[in-house]
Order: sequence, then structure tokens, then C-alpha cells
Amino acid sequence: MRNIQLFIGLLFISFIGTSQNTNEIILKIRSEFQRINSLNQLEKIELDNEDFMNELYGHTTDSGGQLIGYFENGQLVKYTEWIGLHHGYFTTEYYFKNNKLFFVYDQEKMFKSVYDESGEWMNFDTSLEPETIFEGRYYFDNTKLIKKLTKGSHLSNRGYELSKILEHSNLASKILKSTKK
Repeated sequence: MRNIQLFIGLLFISFIGTSQNTNEIILKIRSEFQRINSLNQLEKIELDNEDFMNELYGHTTDSGGQLIGYFENGQLVKYTEWIGLHHGYFTTEYYFKNNKLFFVYDQEKMFKSVYDESGEWMNFDTSLEPETIFEGRYYFDNTKLIKKLTKGSHLSNRGYELSKILEHSNLASKILKSTKK
């Protein structure tokens, strides 16, 4: 019985230590995120639809896309990916430190559906402010996902799964870096 109590106590202590360590890492991630977003003199590279989507996704979308890389002293520190679809758009921001992904902020917005008098769906009203239907925050430490916070759900398949987010970010980074040269 004493061995079981000792084991449970050690397990509890290791859990608390891991939790505190994760919280400290997340605070550092948030600090670096804020630092990058406060910089005004980042070098910017912009790619439109065909310049990256075929290589990144294997196709383009009906409403286009944009990939914007932000470089500090020649190092990619952030890129923003905007993908337009008929129903709305995705915006995803990827943050890097020492060429390693440490944070991803993902949003999907949907245009308001427009129905005719019979209640049949006709199209999406792009003149109105779109509604945020999904938000995700993904925290990484040494390329390992340590925390995921999500709200809502995606309406459509993004073309990559969360489990492939590192692969996706590496390919997009490579595309931006090769364009910069």
C-alpha cells in the first residue's frame, strides 16, 4: 500500500512539474509572438495564388490566395497564408524562431448565406463582414505540439491535417526563402 501511495505521489509531482514547464514555455512563446508582431521594419515577400498554391496544395482555389513572408535579418520569422474560397476564407499565421515553428494562429471565416424566398440556398453575401467559425492556436516546443486551443469547427477540408502542419510550414517556408534569393 505504501508503494502505491509513493508511486501516485511521484506521478502527481511529475505532472505538476510538466504543467509548470509547459506554462513557462507558452509564456515565452507569447512573448516572442508579441515581439515579432511589434516589429515595423521586417522585409516582406508576397506571393499570389499561382506562385505558391500549386506547389503547396496541388491546385488553386476559386477565390485565390496569398502567401506573405516576413524576414528579420534574413531569417523568416513569420508568414501569413490567406486562402479564399466561395464560402469564405482561411487566414493562418505561422511563427518561427531559429527556423523552428513555435506558434500557429488559424482562423476560418464564412460569408453569410443568402437564401431565396423559398428557403433555397443561393450564394454567399461577400459584402457583409464574414463570421469567424473556427479559431485555433497551436503552441510548439522543439517542433512538438505542446498545447492546442480551438473554438468552433472548419467548414471544409483545408488540404492538410494538423498532424502535417510541420510538413506544410516547412514547404511554405522553403517556397518563400527560394523566392527571396
